[in-house]
Amino acid sequence: MEQTDYKKLLNSAKFQVIKKTLDIISGNGFTPYLEILFFTYFNGVTIPDHLKKSYPTQILIILQHQFYDLKVSEDKFSVSLSFQGKQERITIPFFAISEFRDKISGDVLIFDKISIDSDKEYKSEKCAEKLSNGSIISIDRVSRKGTYVQWEVDPPG
Repeated sequence: MEQTDYKKLLNSAKFQVIKKTLDIISGNGFTPYLEILFFTYFNGVTIPDHLKKSYPTQILIILQHQFYDLKVSEDKFSVSLSFQGKQERITIPFFAISEFRDKISGDVLIFDKISIDSDKEYKSEKCAEKLSNGSIISIDRVSRKGTYVQWEVDPPG
């Protein structure tokens, strides 16, 4: 009997939830508040070069008021966003997403293990550190040359 890869099945189901959510938003006048954290170096990710230089590992985008022309396909989505006052198109394969947050509902989908290809496996762990002023910093620890990427800072209190 073959062993079931539950992480792979669960990730696949989570990607379908994201796809369905984006499908609904793209065909509706509803204004979402979504935060999408994704790996910028994955094959199929299309972002402006200046963003890739500034965010070589991961970047967080927000789909709320100022996003345009959201298109969803079977394995990726594309959207136009403003970066430094200039509207630019980005494309994100679903498998490049590491975290998806719906800030309205409070729902969060986290992808804790992602395979890039047969010889490289990248793991993402969620960590939290409390600063001396009481702020909490959540950090994605990506096991790729020990890279740390800051995710968000919550104000104290």
